[in-house]
Amino acid sequence: MCTGRISEEMITRAFDKGAGLVFVGGCHPPGDCHYINGNIQCQEMLEKIKKKVLPEKGIDPERLRLEWISSAEGSVFQKVMKEMAEQLERVKT
Repeated sequence: MCTGRISEEMITRAFDKGAGLVFVGGCHPPGDCHYINGNIQCQEMLEKIKKKVLPEKGIDPERLRLEWISSAEGSVFQKVMKEMAEQLERVKT
């Protein structure tokens, strides 16, 4: 229910299983998190993963994306998904 519940293992497992890109979307900080600060905790964890874990595994940190998108922002979600689809095509080639 909350990005604060996402773990390093979830991210690395997705890449280990062959994900070209991994997207994490959550509530806008600060203050929009129903669980107080789960979104901030997630952001801090993903920054650590991008700086240390992914490079150690030989994975480009740009393949992990965090976006703050509310449920009312369908057009923003659509834009991000289009960008990621284009990015995935570049990764494949």
